[in-house]
Amino acid sequence: MIPQKQEQNNPIFHYFQMEDLVPQDHILRQIDKLVDFSFVRDAVKDCYCPDNGRPGVDPELVVRMLLIGYLYNLSENRVCQEVRMHAEKRIFCHMTSFEDKVPDRSTINKLRNHRWAQSGLFQTIMHRIVQQCIDVGLVSGRHLSVDGTQIRANASVKSIESIEPPVPLDEYLAGIGFTGDIDDTSRSLSHPQDRDFHGERFTNETHRSTTDPDARLYKKSKGKEASLSYIGHDLIDTKSRVILDTRATIVTGTAEREAALAMVDTLETYTLSDEPSTLAGDTGYGSGDFIADLLDRGIVPHIPLRAGNEPEPIPTWKNKTNFAHIQAKRNKKVREVKARNFSRFIASTADFKLSQKLRKRNEHLFAEAKQNHGMKRARYRGIDPLQEQLYFTASVQNLKRLVAFMRRKKAAVQAHLHENVVSCILLSPFLVWINHFTKTFTHLLHKSIFDFLDKQKYFRFYCVLSS
Repeated sequence: MIPQKQEQNNPIFHYFQMEDLVPQDHILRQIDKLVDFSFVRDAVKDCYCPDNGRPGVDPELVVRMLLIGYLYNLSENRVCQEVRMHAEKRIFCHMTSFEDKVPDRSTINKLRNHRWAQSGLFQTIMHRIVQQCIDVGLVSGRHLSVDGTQIRANASVKSIESIEPPVPLDEYLAGIGFTGDIDDTSRSLSHPQDRDFHGERFTNETHRSTTDPDARLYKKSKGKEASLSYIGHDLIDTKSRVILDTRATIVTGTAEREAALAMVDTLETYTLSDEPSTLAGDTGYGSGDFIADLLDRGIVPHIPLRAGNEPEPIPTWKNKTNFAHIQAKRNKKVREVKARNFSRFIASTADFKLSQKLRKRNEHLFAEAKQNHGMKRARYRGIDPLQEQLYFTASVQNLKRLVAFMRRKKAAVQAHLHENVVSCILLSPFLVWINHFTKTFTHLLHKSIFDFLDKQKYFRFYCVLSS
């Protein structure tokens, strides 16, 4: 029998609970259970007047909406629409019903750009999430990896103009002694913004974008066109793929190495279970001064060198010098040669090969951020708004790692409890306690011995080279 078309029933009132519309294993529910964003109010309390003006929008609500936007790659205008329509996003924003008012896009924009711009809120949010990943056991911080990627600026090549305007035509003709008439007729362009770039050479030293002056012309490799870009850097825990720190920099020849050292220094703000032991990177970080700086920080560099694989002799000079600046240059050269020789020794170990293999996880995180979270192109203009974008993008990526880890941990705990129940049935309580104590003591002993021998193996050889 052919089914009949059902008549639409449009009741005046709907009776339902928002909690019933969203499953318990939804990612927004999991994030809401794991992370407490109540610290946002204390972080931005200095940006508000306590006894004057109209009541402001809840800062925690705005932060939650921004996280939704970066998690699903939505613009601020689209975020406001999605929160207004969908139950799971309202529950994540702690809205109890569909009658709660959603902040306007202009309000979010003013808070983000003006009121909160200098408060350090976005960095605080990321560091809180990273510390929670450390506290639950997801991050150890022992083996690190660093890399950078190109991020297209929110500006067109047509906005590039010369920093210093060219010499006016009348002044140029007077300088060469021309006394004839000047024909002012010129070829009309099809569009006011169109320019004839034929024969004109652009460089970062002579040209700037009028739309985004912080952006620079950059190309990642040979054979590709140059575009207005920035460089985004990530320092990750290699095992867990959690982003420990991220930086946005203007394109320079030393931006990657400078950003890497700055991010390594920020690890002191975390309470890591293990001290950083190794740092993996590509050839772009293989300079002698950068490797020497890592060794001074007690970190073994797993980085291929730009120089050859043959050991270098330690430089010596026949004559001594009494000039401090000359002696400083000599010491710097000796320091870099010793660091490169130590890096050549490390390159022959199995740990180095494994680190180089796992270093590609940086590329995986960059691909995830560009495809799913909108990092392929800068959302806003300027280096500071891009840094905000990187903080939020890294935060949502870390939240995804945290949710997945807690699900696995919950499953492992349930399996372990089941195993203990079975053991208690078969063994006496005393034997169960002895078994647990033996496993724990053996694990701690092996870990301590491995940590001690691992550092001694590398730095004993470095001390021999330095002597």
